[in-house]
Amino acid sequence: MTPMDDSPPAPADLAELVAAMTKDPLVEGDEPVSIWMLVKSRDRDGDLVWGVRNAGEPLTSEELLGALTGFTASLTRDLASDWE
Repeated sequence: MTPMDDSPPAPADLAELVAAMTKDPLVEGDEPVSIWMLVKSRDRDGDLVWGVRNAGEPLTSEELLGALTGFTASLTRDLASDWE
C-alpha cells in the first residue's frame, strides 16, 4: 500500500500493526481484515481526549455495534465480578 493508494492494507500489514501496538499478537494463521481502535490522547492543553481510528476494510454499523455490545457485556461481567 502506497501513501496515495486508497485500498485497504493487506492482512499481513494489519497483523504487523497489531503486533507493533500490543503485547498480544494475533493468533498465528489468522488474517486480519479490519482494525477499529479507541485512542486516548492528551491535547495541546494537556486535557484527555478520545478518538476513534480504523484501518483495513470498513466495518458495517451492524458489525461494529455487535462487537461493541459483546465487549460491553464482557466488561460489565468483569467489573461486576470485582464486587462479588
